[in-house]
Amino acid sequence: MLSWVREHPGRFTYPLVPNFLGSTFLKQVLLSQVEDPSVLAEPASRHDVEAVTAPLWDYLDALHPHLWRQGRHFPSGGPELKRLMGDGELSLAFTFNPAEPAAAVTAHQLPPSTRSYVLQGGTLGNVHFVAIPFNARHKAGAMVLANFLLSPEAQARKQDIDVWGDPSVLDMRRLDADERQAFEGERHPASPPPEALQRTLPEPHPSWVEALEAQWQARYGNG
Repeated sequence: MLSWVREHPGRFTYPLVPNFLGSTFLKQVLLSQVEDPSVLAEPASRHDVEAVTAPLWDYLDALHPHLWRQGRHFPSGGPELKRLMGDGELSLAFTFNPAEPAAAVTAHQLPPSTRSYVLQGGTLGNVHFVAIPFNARHKAGAMVLANFLLSPEAQARKQDIDVWGDPSVLDMRRLDADERQAFEGERHPASPPPEALQRTLPEPHPSWVEALEAQWQARYGNG
């Protein structure tokens, strides 16, 4: 990516840290640059944080001068990052939702020429979920809702790019033919093929996030 950004100055950036997507970018770069990624699975307190993260800061020091606005200003989050790309200020952006580019094209937020890809070495993956508090007053009703959200009907609606465009969490092998049919259809040109999403990198231990965000603010937080 660094080579591409140098060849296309001002056409890429990432959200301001500690925005969730901005902090995720730091984790992704660290995973690609650290000498031994396995140390990131352990609490940061067990390691020399400065030494482990040094390759990340070397990378960002080289990257920032070539970012949008020379790395002196960062978008507030994913929506602004997408808007900048839709406005033609950026040529490359990123998201956690592999269907978001297709949904954005359908909503006329991104141009029809938009395409998406996954890094060859794999990318961080994440999940969102619903939870029922232990002291919920209407636990039975909450369970009914949670079960509905996992139903083929609700998951198919969620996957529809005209509704949300978020991929289903269901195992298609466990659905019958009629249920699977609701999820089948021609892939949108802006969506990556399913096989491209198979390599997911594990999240670092949560303690690394706090350390990365603090160091980023100390280095770049004042512009």
